[in-house]
Amino acid sequence: MSRENKHLKLEELEAYVYANSAELKFYPPTGVFTMRDRQNREAWVWVINPVTKERVRRVRELDKISWINALHDALERLKIAVAASS
Repeated sequence: MSRENKHLKLEELEAYVYANSAELKFYPPTGVFTMRDRQNREAWVWVINPVTKERVRRVRELDKISWINALHDALERLKIAVAASS
């Protein structure tokens, strides 16, 4: 019997965000995730931990549910940023 993984892989996170018209990027020098709109490259947001309200620094920092919540929050903030920059 296989065990369900409680964490998502970076590729899964990137695919989820890409399906929502954005790009997820990790910047090793600063150790944070950002999300950019694919159509408006100037619009971007930090990916924020829904519990601590701090920037997410590692893939395994969050479990699946927390990642989905963080990505939904970032996507909503990104929509606002796109509207503001248009």
